[in-house]
Amino acid sequence: MSPRLLAACAAALIVVACKPPAPPPPPAPEPVAAPLANADLCYLVQAEAAKHPDLNVDRAPDVVKYEPKPLQAPRGGYPRNVIRRDGKTKVKVSVVVDTTGKADMTTFTVVETTHSWLADNLKGLIPKWTFTPAYKNGCRVAGLWVFTATPGAKRPAK
Repeated sequence: MSPRLLAACAAALIVVACKPPAPPPPPAPEPVAAPLANADLCYLVQAEAAKHPDLNVDRAPDVVKYEPKPLQAPRGGYPRNVIRRDGKTKVKVSVVVDTTGKADMTTFTVVETTHSWLADNLKGLIPKWTFTPAYKNGCRVAGLWVFTATPGAKRPAK
């Protein structure tokens, strides 16, 4: 082998050896099917909850902020006969809270009350309150929220 050819091969080997390694290939993109599957799951769960707001959920809707406060005595006190002597005054209402945390007042239902003023008072206040929506399988869903109160009830002695 001629010295020139040998020198050329040695030079080529040195250049190849000194060259930095090629960068690794970019990571493969995430498959698109996973987010769509989750979106499809939420769509199905939300559709089921819309049909059945009393659906068993992972986390029920809840009030974040009672503003204004419920069942506050108006100026001059409660209307006559709202508070019974035995302290068994009661109001229980239900309403569906949508996925944005707003009460859907078209679903407002008086379950039980000892005086209509109690339910009327709540019907005027609930649209002003802030709620967290219900969750099912990690998805926000419409859910049934039930409020029960016994204003004026006597508290047990400590």
